[in-house]
Amino acid sequence: MLYVCYSATTMFGNAEEIEGALQRLGKRLLYEYADPLSLVVCGGSALNVLNIASRTTRDVDVLAIVEETENGTQLRYDRSLPKEFCGFVADVGRDLGLQDDWLNMGPRNVLQVYGAPNGMTDRWERREYGPSLTVYFTSRLDQVHFKLLAASDPKAEPRHLEDLVLRIKPTDKEVRVAVGWLLGRETSSWFRGNVRRTVEALGYDNINRDIPE
Repeated sequence: MLYVCYSATTMFGNAEEIEGALQRLGKRLLYEYADPLSLVVCGGSALNVLNIASRTTRDVDVLAIVEETENGTQLRYDRSLPKEFCGFVADVGRDLGLQDDWLNMGPRNVLQVYGAPNGMTDRWERREYGPSLTVYFTSRLDQVHFKLLAASDPKAEPRHLEDLVLRIKPTDKEVRVAVGWLLGRETSSWFRGNVRRTVEALGYDNINRDIPE
């Protein structure tokens, strides 16, 4: 059994703290006879848990609810987290000195607008936190996709670009694939300009030149 000591803060300091919170949440769901839930998670928590990077993070970012159906894996980003489940998240947050919504669906609009990167569900890593909570952590390549999108927002916090430059350090191929995903829909010149500036900051001028005006 994993025991984690949390300081009086609203931040996760490392992977052990993130997984400790998820384990506690999974136990809470089990003890309360709650319906099992599966989630796909990205962002700083996934970077930490998969040992891609080590940094503090405020929350666990949920992209979508995951459902296994007769037609295969379905990403239900059109659904919100159940109200009862959010109550258990808040309970765990209060127990551990975290904010009430330390697990939330803040980035779910990403999949609504862009769709999932091709092959994401084959690359993610599944982890179970008891029989009632399953989390699929997005892979390194998919993190490059999502971080490149986030860093291309002029209003974004600098941590997204910092994650790319200082921690993930994506390869030429990874950046090309991510740019293809970002531009694989109708986009504005303003958006393409923002993507171009982000790619330039990563040092890939060769890719930058291929992005249309």
